[in-house]
Amino acid sequence: MTGESLRLEFRRQVRERVLTTAHQHTVERGWERVRVGEVAVDSGVSRPTLYREFGNKDGLGEALMNREAERFFAAINEALAEHDDVGEAVAAATRLTLEEAARNPLLRAVLTGSRTGDVGLLPFLTSRSESIRESARALLATWLEQRRPDLLPTRIEETVDAVVRLVISHVVAPALDPVDVGQRVSRLLVALIRA
Repeated sequence: MTGESLRLEFRRQVRERVLTTAHQHTVERGWERVRVGEVAVDSGVSRPTLYREFGNKDGLGEALMNREAERFFAAINEALAEHDDVGEAVAAATRLTLEEAARNPLLRAVLTGSRTGDVGLLPFLTSRSESIRESARALLATWLEQRRPDLLPTRIEETVDAVVRLVISHVVAPALDPVDVGQRVSRLLVALIRA
């Protein structure tokens, strides 16, 4: 390994340690009570190193939510790939997303914390979630383009945006059974690409 690749690997490991510690603290205490200094100490890095990597607590929260989203995206990609039918694939991916969100300790901490006044990480799923939404849109758009190359790019863009926003709203405010939501989102997607 070169010096540069060693530095990058070290930085990646430090970043992962910090995010894992922040994840544990958030699940145990809620984001509002997570202290950057405690995260630094518990992950074995200095505060200046943590601040250089993440900027501030908001940067750490955004990185934490983005890492969790990447895990979701990998599972969603697999769910989409398991089905030949576009509607069935979207129903399965939506159901998986909602079921995983309900089981995910970090998302539970974020969502239940928001109901008790701790809204610290919730904006990274809602009003400040552009990077997560963009990644979700890119994943779904790429998949849909491969499945339906006959669709106009604008049709794909509009459809994917509607589906992603709808699924995120069901993650943030679950009210229906994930199977029902999956079927509804599937019907919406099929109707939009048929229109």
